[in-house]
This record gives sequence, C-alpha cells and structure tokens, in this order.
Amino acid sequence: MPPPPPPISPPPPRPTEAKEEQAKMVIDDEDEAPAPGSEGAFDARVVAAIIDAFVAAGLYAIVGKVSGTLAWMVWVAYFLTRDALPFLDGQSIGKKVMKLKAVTLEGKSLSGDWQASVVRNISMAIPFFGLVEAFVLYTKKDKDVPLRRLGDEWGKTKVVVVADTPAA
Repeated sequence: MPPPPPPISPPPPRPTEAKEEQAKMVIDDEDEAPAPGSEGAFDARVVAAIIDAFVAAGLYAIVGKVSGTLAWMVWVAYFLTRDALPFLDGQSIGKKVMKLKAVTLEGKSLSGDWQASVVRNISMAIPFFGLVEAFVLYTKKDKDVPLRRLGDEWGKTKVVVVADTPAA
C-alpha cells in the first residue's frame, strides 16, 4: 500500500482576496461621521432637499384648504427663507434632520439673513430647476472642488456639517 498523502495546508491568500480586505477597511473608514464644519456630502444634501420638499408640500396642503393663492405663497416663502428661519437656528427642517447647515463662506449662520437665504434658494422656487442643481452637485461630488450648487455660488454660501447637540 502506498503511504497516505501529506495533510493539505490552506493555500496562500490570492491577491484579489487581499484587495477585498483592503476595500473592506476603506468602506469601514467611510462609515465614520464627517467632521463638524466640513462640507455636507452630496447624499445628505439631496435627502435634506427631499425632506424640505415634503415639508413645503405639507404646508401647501394645509394652507390650501383655506386659500390656493395663500398656499402657493406659503410654499414659495418656505423655499426662499428656509435657511434664515431664526426659530430653526438658520437651518431648514431637512438640513436640521440631516445635521447640515447653510452658512456664509466665512462660516456665519444664515439665521435672520433673509437676503442670503433668498438669493441661494431663488433657483429652487423655479419648477424643475432643483434637478439642474442636483446635477451640478452630482458632477462635483467626486472632484476636488467645493460641493456648491449654483444657488450657493450666487449667495456666497456653503453647506456644512453641524456637531451633534448633546441630549438634555
């Protein structure tokens, strides 16, 4: 009888497995929360805009029961002034949920700065122009340029991440 074969040891890792492990580490690093003051990410900004669209639609629906013209005015007013509302600390409801804030290029809050808010948001009151703004942000998201839409450029603003506020 021939002697039994030697035990088989596991093969060395293939180069692709090593690359997969490195990719997993990079993905894990990306899951960390962005630093406060850094520019808001594309995905977070889009979700904030969608939330704000639902808020505006809700306001329109509620006020629309009283007057269609007044509902339209409330809808436009929310979109134009959402980043200057003092009772929201200069954040729109969508930005507050996504922990973002529109600020001047110097980092000053837009709370009460009605002019900057209107200038940066006037494009969003134009039907379907929000898609143009989303496209502008999308084309910039993977480049080494500031993530600013046309409204940010016109209003000399940027969107930054805000620190979590401790629970009371």
